[in-house]
Order: sequence, then C-alpha cells, then structure tokens
Amino acid sequence: MQKIARNYLKGTASVTEQQEFDQWFSKEESEPIMVETSLSKEEHRQQILARIHAETSILPAKSKTRKLWARISVAASALLVLSASAYFILRPKPEQQPQTAQLIGDIRPGGSKAILTLANGEKVQLTGAKNGLLARQGAVVIAKNAEGQLRYSDDQPEKTTDNASLYNTVETPRGGKYKLILADGTTAILDAASSIRYPVAFNGAERKVEITGQVYFEVVHNASKPFRVGVKGQIVEDLGTSFNINAYDDEPVIKTTLIDGSISLTKSGQVTILKPGQQAINYSGITTAGVKVVAANVDEAIAWKNDLFLFNKESLESVMRKISRWYDVDIIYPKNQPIHESYLGGMTRYSNVSQVLKMLEITGDVRFEIKNKAILVLPKQTNKQTNN
Repeated sequence: MQKIARNYLKGTASVTEQQEFDQWFSKEESEPIMVETSLSKEEHRQQILARIHAETSILPAKSKTRKLWARISVAASALLVLSASAYFILRPKPEQQPQTAQLIGDIRPGGSKAILTLANGEKVQLTGAKNGLLARQGAVVIAKNAEGQLRYSDDQPEKTTDNASLYNTVETPRGGKYKLILADGTTAILDAASSIRYPVAFNGAERKVEITGQVYFEVVHNASKPFRVGVKGQIVEDLGTSFNINAYDDEPVIKTTLIDGSISLTKSGQVTILKPGQQAINYSGITTAGVKVVAANVDEAIAWKNDLFLFNKESLESVMRKISRWYDVDIIYPKNQPIHESYLGGMTRYSNVSQVLKMLEITGDVRFEIKNKAILVLPKQTNKQTNN
C-alpha cells in the first residue's frame, strides 16, 4: 500500500492504483499505516515533524524556504501515510467532502466551471450542462462529450466558408478549470480566471486564438496553417508541440513553457525559438524588454493541469495568488508587517482550503484566518502575543 501511496503523491499512480487506494482509505475499518496510537494528537504531530527533519534533511527552522509535508513524504516513504490526517491533507475521503464543506470558515476547491459566449453574444453555462449538443455556429457543431469536454466539429468544411468570422469565447471564473477541443483537434485546458477567444472554424491562412490567464495547449500540427496564440503583445507560434502559457494580470511576468516539440515566440519584432524543457520569461509590463530563456521546471509549470500545487522556492505572495484564484478568495495581508517566506513542495489542489493553509502554517512562520471569502495572512508571532 505504501508503494501505491508514493505513486499517488508523485502523480504517477495508475487508475487502478488510485481506485485501490481510495477503496482502502474509504473503509471504516482501515487502520492508518505505522501509527503509534499511544501518542496524543499533538505528540504524534511533533513526532512526525521530528522524523521529517531527521529523515529528509529538511531545512532548519531559521531558513526562509519551507518544505511542505506532502512533498517531503514522497522522499520519506515511511511518512507517506503515517496517519489518516497525513493522507487527508492530500486527498479527503470522497464520502466526507460534503460534510467537510459545511465546516464553518472552510472553502471547497475549484472544479470544472466555465461560460461559453457564442458569436451572437448568447452565453451558455457549461457548469453542469448535460452532455450532447449545446449549440450550432454556422455549419459547426458544438457539443459536450462524454468526458465533459467542449468539442467543436467542423465536419462540412465546404459549407463553412463564413465560419472564420464567427468567434466564440470560453471563460473560467476564479475557482474554475475547463478543457475544450477546437475545430482542428487542438486541445486547450484553461486554469482558473482564464479565457480563450477563437474562431469556430479555421478556414484562413492561420489558426489564431487569444488568451488571458493560464492555458495549456496540445496543438495538432499543420505546417501549411500555423497555430498562433496572442497574449499581451506576444505571439506564440506552434511548430508541432504542447506548451503552457501563464499570463495572469497579477503575475509580474509571462511564462511560456515548452513541454515538447517546438515553438517560436515573437515580441516587439524579436523572435525566440524554444526547445523542449525551456521557458521564455517576458516582463509584460515593460514593452521594450527582451525575452529571457531559462531551463524550465516542467512539472512545476503544468502542475495545475495535473490538479496539483507544486512550489519550487516560491514566495508566500505567489503561493497565495494561486490559492486566491483556485478557491475564489481574496487575500488580505497585515499592514506594515511584511512576511517573507518561500515554500518548496506540493499537494493536491482538491483539498479544502483549510487543509492547504494548515500545511503552510506547519512549515512556515505564518498563520491564517478565514473570514467569509477572504483569507487573512498573519505572522505567527502575532498569535503568540495574543496568547500572552
């Protein structure tokens, strides 16, 4: 079972392994692995933390980079499912999710949510929409398939000469994520608070779409009809590839990460060619700035697509921006009390927000309070002073 748990935490578990782990965990008689029941809850927690420090060479408490429990547990397999709570932090029991959501002050994670805007301005709520035909745009059929994905079918190209002038838009709210398949077979996956605008059929000399936020693409290559993505004055052209673009307004840079294949990136007349495993960093607020190419942490760049939070020496502010978008909450920081923290680690995005915040509290000098749809970020010493 620990091997399956390790694979699950690493995101490499097969469907069968995931089902086996879920069935094991959902059984009421299931006992936690390697639990010393004689210990109190606090003693147990302290023992876990002590063993994490001993077995994984976690950075000392004075360091400003905090390693998260979930990621550390991958390296220390003995701690993978040391208690029910350790696993619960990563993935709540399915049958307990409705109860957990009712806890005072807790907030459930995001999910499949989006709105489709048709060429005539009509809006279609995709959240909860039944599978099957949703709309027609010219000769193009728009349907929701059995996997819950939006799909465009251009089955009669000889009748779609005017379809290139028909544009649709899919938008995800904060707390939303959605996958769609364009008329050419290209797949686009939208993260929370993102959008994509595209023609319902690609009949011109190019296939061009425009995005905001964060979108992952798997492009069906067509050398005679290039696929191009426009975002904030930057054009990314597919040369046969899958890639991720992070271009949120509240992020300081645009990050374009190439997973495989090849892409060219054009900004202010400068053309940059990326190789697999590279990332182009574009300071979007500086129109004359060049594009910097660095080695990418691909797992980190597309962790959201795989329903994970993955932090690589990431600042508290950056972590909280991700939490804000996925849980649809506002983040409030204390006035005149800067908090400097960074985190290394990962966990599933399908935990309730209280569980994610608990991990950040355990591994950093911060604490959090949930106030309706806002999260207050406070220095941990404030709590100590309050108790004095």
